[in-house]
Amino acid sequence: MTMEGASGVIRASSVQMTMLLIAALVAGCSAEQSNVTVRRLQPVSPGTVRRIAVLPFTEAALGPRSSVPGQEPLPEPPGETVTRAMADAMRRLPHWEITDPLVVGEGFRRLYGEVRAPTPEEARAVGKLLAVDAVLRGQVSAFDERVGTEIGAGQPARVDFAVELIRVPADTIVWQGEFAEQQQALSDNFWNLGGFLRSGAKWLRARELAGLGADQVAARLHDALLGGTSSP
Repeated sequence: MTMEGASGVIRASSVQMTMLLIAALVAGCSAEQSNVTVRRLQPVSPGTVRRIAVLPFTEAALGPRSSVPGQEPLPEPPGETVTRAMADAMRRLPHWEITDPLVVGEGFRRLYGEVRAPTPEEARAVGKLLAVDAVLRGQVSAFDERVGTEIGAGQPARVDFAVELIRVPADTIVWQGEFAEQQQALSDNFWNLGGFLRSGAKWLRARELAGLGADQVAARLHDALLGGTSSP
């Protein structure tokens, strides 16, 4: 083999090793940098909870929103954004039936005259009226819009929310999940490489980050209820 051929082989091997290293880091970061925590509080036999209503999320834990120079205004209340993201994420998964938001809203209006974030007792009442197997209620505790653009953010977006699944008519909380994330630059935390790539290697808007979180929480809930069949 000539010197030129040998150097070409070495360069090719170096590229392959680099790609393998990046792939390993991404896999490792994906496993270690999960921003979702879940708690199974009661056993649920697979397939016994299929009809679920997603109820409006509360914003009671959100602090007052202060104006930051360069920060875009939110197009709607954070509770509405996260409620929609969660319902959409759940509808994309198979083998369960997610109640249409219009039907959920009509149930609230019939019982309470308005659509609002329910108390636990109100959530159970709406679930019984809709004749579902369970209701999902949630709380948004942080929803900060990014300051900047998708290619450069002075302040990254942050989204924290928690959900709980209540069986109907048993009135028992069987599962809880929580998502909490603020994007980080690789210069601040290289071990978040997996999370940064999952976001498209760009700085997300808060609603986009909420969508990613909803996808993760919905998949974990789906697996808990249906035995690991979250792939369509």
